[in-house]
Amino acid sequence: MDYNAYLSDRAKGLQGSLGRQTSVPIPGLINLGSGTPDFVPPPFVFEAMQAALRDGKVQYTAWTGMPELRQAIAHKLMTENQIQVDPESEIIVTSGAQEALMVALMALLDPGDNALTPSPHYDEYTRDARALGGTLIPVATRLETNFTVNVDDLAAAITPQTRAIIVVSPNNPTGTVLPETTLRDIARLAQERDLLVVSDEIYEYYVFDHHRHVSIASLPGMRERTITINSFSKSFGMTGMRLGYIAAPAPLIEAMLPFHHAMMICANVIAQHGGLAVLSQPRDWFQAVLSEYDRRRHRWMQALDAIPLPYSQPQGAYYVFIDIRPTGLSSAEFVARARDEARLVFQPGTIGGGAGEGFIRGALTKGSPEFEAGLERFTTFVRGLL
Repeated sequence: MDYNAYLSDRAKGLQGSLGRQTSVPIPGLINLGSGTPDFVPPPFVFEAMQAALRDGKVQYTAWTGMPELRQAIAHKLMTENQIQVDPESEIIVTSGAQEALMVALMALLDPGDNALTPSPHYDEYTRDARALGGTLIPVATRLETNFTVNVDDLAAAITPQTRAIIVVSPNNPTGTVLPETTLRDIARLAQERDLLVVSDEIYEYYVFDHHRHVSIASLPGMRERTITINSFSKSFGMTGMRLGYIAAPAPLIEAMLPFHHAMMICANVIAQHGGLAVLSQPRDWFQAVLSEYDRRRHRWMQALDAIPLPYSQPQGAYYVFIDIRPTGLSSAEFVARARDEARLVFQPGTIGGGAGEGFIRGALTKGSPEFEAGLERFTTFVRGLL
């Protein structure tokens, strides 16, 4: 039976874009490129969710999320990000940042429209824009500038069909944290060209050395033209709970709400209770997580320096973007051979656009002793190629 005859053009256009995933662990493989953090939330998060279950709190919440959770998010945004929002009309609690991203683009893009984003970038942006009949225009960045976008390049890519600039800082897959000066330049460009900004800030707590996360919505003139997306997945180790949120001006929230309702009605209520708990307690528990990830970051850099192999200085998030061009292999070839010959799993840099060719994404998310064993395998494998 030819099922393609039944599929929409939209579905056909996305066939194969996710690749294949197996739920069966493969013995001996060490994943040094995973985007899933390896820590669990603190016990009080589980206690809050268990209490909600015991109390039978399993009904729908408000479509935009539990009022008390939205109030906690608004408080967090004000105190940590210097963004003032109305919890009643300017926040939607979503099923993770993934849904938040799709909902935002559904509200912004008609067929033929486009959004700009620095490349390399998270591949879901491309897929979502394509599903809507729009286009994600990648604006190439370079290793020489640690993949910090040149605002003149952004300006040159704007067309009459451009609706928004997508900013991801700290960045997946490059680990770049955009400096405030660059964010101010992007803010100026958005205002001059009357564009919205979608700001993906899910890695905001993962910043290292002297780098500092700045929310672009906190800059002058940007609150009214910024859609801020965030998540509990990376910051709190709640990836499977699927909980995130959107903060934006009320008219934009109103425009996004029907899409959110059509897909989810509301976010998982038990997860919402966990989110409320984690926002209501001090974050001192996270310091040990960040310290361990910083240790792994330095181990990665020491290993790469010793080979030697170039890489993007990891400033934030939990990735190391590694230049494998000296091996003479493409990104796909390197990933395939590393899997077959060294039993190591990486992501090719090309998952985030053409500017990632010649790179792979390493990560800080594998615990000891597998992490150290993986680095040893990696070092031996690469030296055999050089």
